[in-house]
Amino acid sequence: MPEKQKESFVSRSRKFLSEVRKEVSQVVWPTRREVVVTTVIVGIFALVVSLYLLVVDRSILVAIQAIMG
Repeated sequence: MPEKQKESFVSRSRKFLSEVRKEVSQVVWPTRREVVVTTVIVGIFALVVSLYLLVVDRSILVAIQAIMG
């Protein structure tokens, strides 16, 4: 049974880079405004979650201290 001829590393690399370039050209990149708005929303959400966790943590601390005396 004849063995398939293997492609060289260089030809595989060129093919890969060509396919990557093709895929990147098809990407729909977000606008600057979309990036800024999304970043602000994520920042606000992170702030709200951190404040919530702070309140929960302090509440548990106060409850444990009350139980322990």
